[in-house]
Amino acid sequence: MKTLADVHGLDHGFFQFPKTTLLNKLGYAITLVALLIAGGLYLTSLAIPDVPRVDEAEMLTQLPGNVSELTFAEVQDGYDREEYASRAAFIVVPLELEQGGLATDWCEWVEDEDSGGSWQYSIDFYDANRLTLRDQTGQAINAAYSYPRSLAPEGSVIEPPCDSSWTRDIVGQGPNGDNMHLSVFMLVEANPVRYQVLSVAENYGFQNSNLPPEVTQREDRGRWALLATGLGGLLLMYSTTPSLKEDLRRIRNNKPDLVKDVTSGLGVSGSEGRFFPHYGVKYQLKDSTSYPARSVMDDWLFEVPKLPESYDAPFAQDGDGTLLAEHPTRIGTPKPATVTPYSIGAVVFSLSFIWLSADLRARDGSSFHTVLGWGMTLAVTAVNLLWFFFAWKQFKLVRLINDLPTSPVRSAAVGQVELVGQVRPSVAGTPTMQVGGRSHKGLVAWKWDAYEYVCTSDGDGGKSCSWKHRESKSGGVPFILHDGSGGILVDPEAWSGSKAKLDYGPNLDGWKRGKWRWEVAGFGVGDPVYILGDCVPRTEDDKEMWGSDPTLGNALLTVVPSTDTGDASVMHYGTELDVMSNNRSIFEILIVPCLVFVFGVFMFLNYTP
Repeated sequence: MKTLADVHGLDHGFFQFPKTTLLNKLGYAITLVALLIAGGLYLTSLAIPDVPRVDEAEMLTQLPGNVSELTFAEVQDGYDREEYASRAAFIVVPLELEQGGLATDWCEWVEDEDSGGSWQYSIDFYDANRLTLRDQTGQAINAAYSYPRSLAPEGSVIEPPCDSSWTRDIVGQGPNGDNMHLSVFMLVEANPVRYQVLSVAENYGFQNSNLPPEVTQREDRGRWALLATGLGGLLLMYSTTPSLKEDLRRIRNNKPDLVKDVTSGLGVSGSEGRFFPHYGVKYQLKDSTSYPARSVMDDWLFEVPKLPESYDAPFAQDGDGTLLAEHPTRIGTPKPATVTPYSIGAVVFSLSFIWLSADLRARDGSSFHTVLGWGMTLAVTAVNLLWFFFAWKQFKLVRLINDLPTSPVRSAAVGQVELVGQVRPSVAGTPTMQVGGRSHKGLVAWKWDAYEYVCTSDGDGGKSCSWKHRESKSGGVPFILHDGSGGILVDPEAWSGSKAKLDYGPNLDGWKRGKWRWEVAGFGVGDPVYILGDCVPRTEDDKEMWGSDPTLGNALLTVVPSTDTGDASVMHYGTELDVMSNNRSIFEILIVPCLVFVFGVFMFLNYTP
């Protein structure tokens, strides 16, 4: 177990793979599966023939009298040399389907969830098949799709009216039949002469007015691989906890064993947690209840600082003025690892989706590919902008916390300040807070949420139930933040409703009654609290109402959210260790999103297939 000495100047260095919980391990396992799937998809895509774009093929009006008239070139990747010739020609030619089957299409009524519906057209192209095709001069060829391991054709037909139920087999009707005319994209081999149908489009007569769709099986398999890779990167991100948070978790995991034989009490952390002393006005100690209690897993990392036996001088130093053991001045500001699997996952996730969106819109494909590509591009760009915006805000906060020394309360001066200390009552005491039929004592600031269990029915008679948030309220009274060197008055009402971040910490209490549920969080007497804000002089009315000490400078000040500097303001449950444990390194917070943003802009503007 780490001791107080072990966390002094805690620095995780350049790289760390945080130790994992069961949930982390599950996330890593799913990540591995996603990446293996991506690898499998990519490897199988290499065996799929890489077909040129339709606009790269020779456009013909009829079949050649001799295939030697065509332009032959080396086939691209994916063609098996034993199955295919090493050289081939690609042509687009208008033909008539004389024999063989191409597809089946149909029209059917499809109902929707509102008991309505509509007529919908569908088509299913056949798998391997042999066709007889004839051009406008009467020359016929036997073509096939598909040879083993080659491509099944893609196609489009002119859709018949779909306003009644019908089914049609698209097949050749013989030499004298009413046959379908097609624009056919084919691969031609010379020795022996073979024709392979790659894609078709129906036409009115012998013409190429409707060009065949692109053949994108190889590209689409690679796109699925990119999607799986991106999802794997996302899972890796969310499966990696901040490195400092893992240290705090391990410390706290040992605490239940240390206090299991300790009886819980007022200000004493035991097996049932730590109960809060309850005070009336002017520090009158009153009876407390068994709840709320601060869980040992959420309490101070090490020994709970003792509360004073009296509050005759609440703003004065304790004893010789030694700072609290967990004060940043004594243990230093922790430094998370520069790189963790989180940043690796972030890069993989972002670049995969950026590349996928650019590939969809820039490479050969259907109009659906293009629309999907531009839609994904806009979505990725929006995500990158939001990510960069929030990353910049977090960067400013972390930089401020790292650069601004934590001041002892007795040395606090007017201006920006960072303080860490223990919650103690002011003359306002700790008023009883009542909600949901329960009374909560010993709190100086609180927030509660109410939820109702609501069930709804859909049109098909199905029933779904969930908790719906109904109400949320916060409140509090001025309290004294004491770090051993002195105390300073803080009014939580000055922080509530402002742009400052007010984090009440983990829930203290939660219960159900009927179809209602309540949750309570807050600061109790004896709790650790971190504040980043501005020290300002107290008004005379404020000093008269909540007490002061004219001989102590810290008693004449209070801490409020920053207004002039534009920097972030934070009131957070816990010490600086708790605040920093949720943050990552500057590299992961800012540099990674910045690089991803720049790459995304480059791909948006300059990517070509």
